[in-house]
Amino acid sequence: MTIRRQYSLPNCTLVLEGLSDNPPTGGGLMDSRPLMTILVHAECYFSGAEQSLKGGRDFFESLVRSVSRYAQEFLSQVHHPKLHGDKPELVQLQKLPDKNLHRLILFATAEAIPAHSGGGMPPSPFAGMAQGIAGQFTLTTVQLFDLVEAIDQFLADGRTLPDLKVSLEPLSRRHRKADEPMSQRAAPAALGITGLALSAIAFFLVPIPREPKPPTPQPNASKTTSPSPSPGGSPSPSASSSPTATAKPTPPSASDLEKLLSSNPEITDATQLRFLQRRLYKKVDETWKNRGQLEQSLEYRVSLGKDGSMLGYQPVGSTPAEAAKQTPLLDLLYIPATGSTPNNEPIAQFRVVFNKRGILQISPWRGYSGKPSLGPQITDSAVVTRLKEQVYKQIRENWNTTPTFPKSLVYRVAVTEEGTITDYEEKNQPASDYVAQTPLEKLINPEAAGLGTKETVPQKPLAQFRVVFKPSGVLEVSPY
Repeated sequence: MTIRRQYSLPNCTLVLEGLSDNPPTGGGLMDSRPLMTILVHAECYFSGAEQSLKGGRDFFESLVRSVSRYAQEFLSQVHHPKLHGDKPELVQLQKLPDKNLHRLILFATAEAIPAHSGGGMPPSPFAGMAQGIAGQFTLTTVQLFDLVEAIDQFLADGRTLPDLKVSLEPLSRRHRKADEPMSQRAAPAALGITGLALSAIAFFLVPIPREPKPPTPQPNASKTTSPSPSPGGSPSPSASSSPTATAKPTPPSASDLEKLLSSNPEITDATQLRFLQRRLYKKVDETWKNRGQLEQSLEYRVSLGKDGSMLGYQPVGSTPAEAAKQTPLLDLLYIPATGSTPNNEPIAQFRVVFNKRGILQISPWRGYSGKPSLGPQITDSAVVTRLKEQVYKQIRENWNTTPTFPKSLVYRVAVTEEGTITDYEEKNQPASDYVAQTPLEKLINPEAAGLGTKETVPQKPLAQFRVVFKPSGVLEVSPY
C-alpha cells in the first residue's frame, strides 16, 4: 500500500509518496500512522506557480540538504566555503540582486524533471549554464521559508524516512565578516527574520458557520464547573460554589478523546479535509496572539467535527501538557451542552504546530489520500461566460479603494449559478497582505453555496474564477 505524507504551509506544499519495508506494529494512539521507509516520489508546490519540483530519493535528499544549508547561510549572512566545496547538488540555490528573491536551480538527471503546464522549458537567465538545467524557480523569501518549514515538519516526523537526517555544522569564526561593524552584519539577518515573520500572516479566509460555544447551564444545576489542569494535559471540571458563575469550555479528558477517536468514523475524503484545514487555519491564525513568545515549538493532534468544530486536542511528542494555555486551542473548543463528546460523528484529525518562530503549520494527520477538489463545478461554457461578466461588474462596482499594494493580488473566487460570490482564496502573498483593499470579504455569501450547519464543502455547483487586482487599478477576471 502506498503511503502518502503531506506537509502544508500557506505558500508551499511538500508531498511524499512511498512504501514501508517494516510490518505494521499497530502503533499507539499518539501516532498510529504506518512507517514510511522507502521514498518513491517527492513533489513540491509553490502558491501562484505553474511549475512544481518533483523527483525521487536523490532529488529529495539534495533538496533537503541544499535548502537547509542555504537558509543557514541566508540568515547568518556568512558564506561557508565548505558548503560549496562538496560534490555538486542536484538542487542548488542562488541569491539574486533583489534581497527578497532567490533562484532555485534543478539540474537534469534521469529522475529529477520539473512538471509544468507549458511545453518546453521556461527561458533561462543563466545562458551559460543552460545545458544540464532541468528547471529554474524564482522564490520569494516567504516562499523560501515556507519551504524550510515544510522540510522542518518532515524532519520532525519520526514516521517518515527516519534514516534521512541533515547535519548542519556551526559556522567557524574564521568565516565571519570581520571587516564590517556588527550593526551592518546584523541588518541582513534581521531582514531575513522579518521575511520569516511575514509568512505567518498568510491564511485562508473561509466563512465559519458555527463558533465554539460554552456549555448551556442545566435547569436544575446547582453547581457550575471551571477548568483546572489535570495530569493528562486537558483541564478537568471542579465544583464551584457560585451557581451563577460562567463555566469555561472544558475539553474531553484523555480517555474520552481516545474513545472518541477509536469509535467514531474518520474523515478521509481529500476535498473535505482540505476545506476543514482551511477553516481550522483561519480560526487558529486569527486567535493566536502571543506569536514569537514560545520557548519551544508546540505540536498537537487536533480533532474536528464535520462542521469544523474543534472537539479535542492532544499534545504530541515533547510538547508539555501544560503548554496548551499558551495556544488558542482551549478557547476554540466546542463543548456540547451535556458536556459529553459527540457520538457517531465523523472526525477529522490534523497536525497543528505552533512554531516558536511564530509560524503556524497545519496539515492532515495522515496526509491526503488523493488530490483535493474544489467541490461540484459549473462547466457549461455559456454559463461560465455569463458569470464572468457578472463577477467583473460586481467587483468593479464595489472596488472603491485606491490601490497602495506594490504587486498584483491574485485570488480564486467561487460563484454560484446566480452570480453570488461564496468563497475566495489568496493565491499569492500580496493577496493575503492586502485583502482589506479589495471588496471580496463584504461580497461573499457562503450560505448561497448550500452550506448548512453540518457542511464545509459546497453542496451546489460553483464556477471558479481567477481574479487579479493590479496596482494600476486594472481588474482582471478569467476562468480559474
